[in-house]
Amino acid sequence: MVIYFGLALDFSAWPNALQTTGNQLSLGPSGLLQWLENHLGLSGLERSIDYLRIEQYRQALRMHWQNDPEVFYAAAFQADQFATATELLQRRDELLLANWNFDIQAGLPHRLATLAAIEKEIRQRTPPVASGFADRFLAVEHAVLQLRIPLLEVVCVEPLSLLPTYWQRLFTLLQSLGVRISEQKLPVSDASTDLQQFKNSLGQPSKSKPALKGDGSLLMLRGKRDTELAAYLASLFRNNPALFPCLLIPERSRTLDNALIQEGLPSLGIQPASLARPTLQILKLASVFLWYPIDPFKIMEFVSLPVKPLDGELANRIAQLMAQTPGLQGEFWHAMISQFFRELDNRSSGLAGSRPAEIRQQYRFWFERKRYDASGIAPKEEVTEIFNYLAFWARSVFRDNPGNPSLMILAEQARQIEELLLTLPERQLSRLELERIVRTIYEAAPAQMSVQEVGSFPYVHHPHAFKAGVDQLLWWNFIQNEPDYFFSRWYQGELEWLNGQGIKLTGPREQNALLSWQRRQPVLACQQQLILVIPEIVEGKAVNPHPLLGDLEACFGHLALITATIDNQLLGSFFALPDQVKLSHRQLGRPAPFLSVKNPEKLAQRQEETFSSLDSLLYYPYQWLFQHQIRLRKSSILSIVKDQTLMGNLAHRFFQQLLEEKDPLSWSKKELEQWTDREIAQLLQKEGAVLLMYGREPERVRFIKKLKYAAWSLLNHLQSNGWEIVGTEQPLIGKLENITLHARADLILQRNQEKAVLDLKWRGANYREQMIKNEEDLQLVLYSRLATSDGSWAHTAYFIMETGKLLARNNVAFREVSPILPNADHEEVHQRIWEKMCNTFQWRMEQVENGRIEVRCEQTRQQLEQAYEGQLLAVLEMKNGDATYDDYRTLINLVQ
Repeated sequence: MVIYFGLALDFSAWPNALQTTGNQLSLGPSGLLQWLENHLGLSGLERSIDYLRIEQYRQALRMHWQNDPEVFYAAAFQADQFATATELLQRRDELLLANWNFDIQAGLPHRLATLAAIEKEIRQRTPPVASGFADRFLAVEHAVLQLRIPLLEVVCVEPLSLLPTYWQRLFTLLQSLGVRISEQKLPVSDASTDLQQFKNSLGQPSKSKPALKGDGSLLMLRGKRDTELAAYLASLFRNNPALFPCLLIPERSRTLDNALIQEGLPSLGIQPASLARPTLQILKLASVFLWYPIDPFKIMEFVSLPVKPLDGELANRIAQLMAQTPGLQGEFWHAMISQFFRELDNRSSGLAGSRPAEIRQQYRFWFERKRYDASGIAPKEEVTEIFNYLAFWARSVFRDNPGNPSLMILAEQARQIEELLLTLPERQLSRLELERIVRTIYEAAPAQMSVQEVGSFPYVHHPHAFKAGVDQLLWWNFIQNEPDYFFSRWYQGELEWLNGQGIKLTGPREQNALLSWQRRQPVLACQQQLILVIPEIVEGKAVNPHPLLGDLEACFGHLALITATIDNQLLGSFFALPDQVKLSHRQLGRPAPFLSVKNPEKLAQRQEETFSSLDSLLYYPYQWLFQHQIRLRKSSILSIVKDQTLMGNLAHRFFQQLLEEKDPLSWSKKELEQWTDREIAQLLQKEGAVLLMYGREPERVRFIKKLKYAAWSLLNHLQSNGWEIVGTEQPLIGKLENITLHARADLILQRNQEKAVLDLKWRGANYREQMIKNEEDLQLVLYSRLATSDGSWAHTAYFIMETGKLLARNNVAFREVSPILPNADHEEVHQRIWEKMCNTFQWRMEQVENGRIEVRCEQTRQQLEQAYEGQLLAVLEMKNGDATYDDYRTLINLVQ
């Protein structure tokens, strides 16, 4: 048996198993260790248990720290116990691999003495800390002396002198037992090509720069983005069947593979590993349901995942509701949940199966569980239950849908978290401790997007994965993606003491020497043609070229002779280039002032309108056409509303609850503030949990202060002017010409025979004031007419909740306000505006009947002024610019 050993051979290697024959194996560190364990009769490990080792070592560190509070790692351990345990366990394993026996001797440096004392305590435990790579390696090393293994030769890809010291020690031991240990020898060429000149310079730099020949043995392909270079290369491969290089793809990216598939070439079958798998996101999000105040952003992420332990339709409704009212168990929440389950029961009645019961159980598990203060602790049993549920759910779904292997990875990681939780001595956990535990287990999951197909290009992921020479090599993304610095974990005094004991560690100097050797290997392994692909941007981020580019420039100087781009056609001397098709730019046209409808009779007059639809018809008819006739409506964006919108929604709900209380007009200021403090906490939990999150206290306090001031200001106005509250959020109905109007007034008041309508707005005092001045307050006029049954006009005003300011046309209804138009008769003004609304409505409906729909925006303003010259005296004054919120701005440039 001949084994090829390399630090990267646990992954892909060249040549791979399909290109090798005979009794050969290619093994990396994990593979060789497991092979030796199998032949030596050692148990080894079926799976990684590093997470359990970290926890066991954390417990040992904690016990030692409790006995010695001044121990050197105390500060770090108090800040992050798991990270400290991980780091110190790595140091312990490093010392173990270096063959230190952890004996406490005179002159032993303080930190080493501490680690030795902890190791002594661990070895006295029953059971001891689980074995890791270091423990297994030492067991193999010991067993090799006692048993014979069927091994003839080990060929090391890396030079023996550059391997970690423990591998050097093992190979020396094997050699003493008769196993032949050799180093890989790459073929040497005496050809005088550009590639060979570069290889010679890497081995022995010369003061004189050789001249580039441009013979095609060494080429660079540069471009802006990795995606455009991938598409170009895939087309180049398709045009040149003889071009069949081995690919070096340092990162597990599918960019090139996707391009190959698009060109109809065989897939490489690369399995990219990512932490962004939707299934794995559940691990990080599941614990959010344990705590209050809730994090609405994380709950929104949870319900928006494509794969989740919650019914898809229910999750979508929850997401839509939380986008507007980010909280749980509010009035709208209960209404939505009740309606969903009623509809579910109706759809499921008479059908076999327990789907409704399963959905109810899922909902209760996540949304009706007991929650704990996020600044406190939660019982470990509750946490364990969540991850046990996730593991069971993932396995169940995978059985029904075996095409999603990441579900099994989720099940395994959830099981590992559960197993880790069961080993914890703590009975309760804080939120930060729980997140740290999840992060300890959370690992990137590979995904098989497509299988490797027959005839695909061979590829490797690591520069040092070449066991032999390769004729053609394409180095994809020849960029800097490796560490360029190393730090020692040990103080100089500790290293000197260890060296004095004959214990040698692999330090930064050795690591850097190994890295420098590994960087050069692809160049040295390539025999005939090397193509370096150098993008400026990879996956949307700017990148730096590979360090070897500096060596290349140092060797030849100017590289223009071998630098190809998609445009300069340099590769045309060696390959058949892809055809390039230039796409013509199509510019958007200017919108026409009118849209012509071929069959206007299909635009039936709507029998009912709301104020928003009526406003669109009067001012921007094309919006009314697209939204209410053609029914082109944007889909809702499942994201939490912005702060200003949220505060406006909360303020409306606050005033609605306040004004619906029994006789709030009799309250004192102190009673109002007490009521506010009592009610606002519940309102925020149910509909505004964003303001309860960590770090939002300043905004929350400022918001509540504004509400208190505005509420007292409004109650004062109502009390001092003798108004009584008729109702809030009152539905109104009436007629405009021959259509029915529906509206909903924020607040309706009554004083003897008079009525007043207040429209509550969160902000925008200056804008509302200008509307009243310009007689553009159509909404208030509409409310004024619909609020009365005898055709009279109610008083109207805007109340700005952010500032507690009341805006009214005159001070007939509210004496204390500063009137905008003191001498204006509100009934006369309302009547005038109403008549213009009616005239405008008739005019717009005539246009609709004729199939002539106006498009009003900044670009059509002059054309419309010319078309309407002298015709708009009896209608509302039209707007001069674009609509403030226009979902159809792009569409009007395309539709003629």
